[in-house]
Amino acid sequence: MAVDQTFIKNLAEANGLNLPEERLDAVLRQYQSYLRTMERIDTVPLERESEPAIRYSLESINPGSAAGPSGGRR
Repeated sequence: MAVDQTFIKNLAEANGLNLPEERLDAVLRQYQSYLRTMERIDTVPLERESEPAIRYSLESINPGSAAGPSGGRR
């Protein structure tokens, strides 16, 4: 399947979006970059049981506050 402007326009329309012609090139480049990233991720050797490790931190939300984002609570 070729990923070209027609594909991008059809994909957008299938998702309820109407992309102006002048945006098609930019969106096409972004989508191609996304596909390349997915290909790279697929090459990472992970075991079947591997789980993503996600860590959330609110420390950077209010770095100037001495109390921090939780009002001093931890």
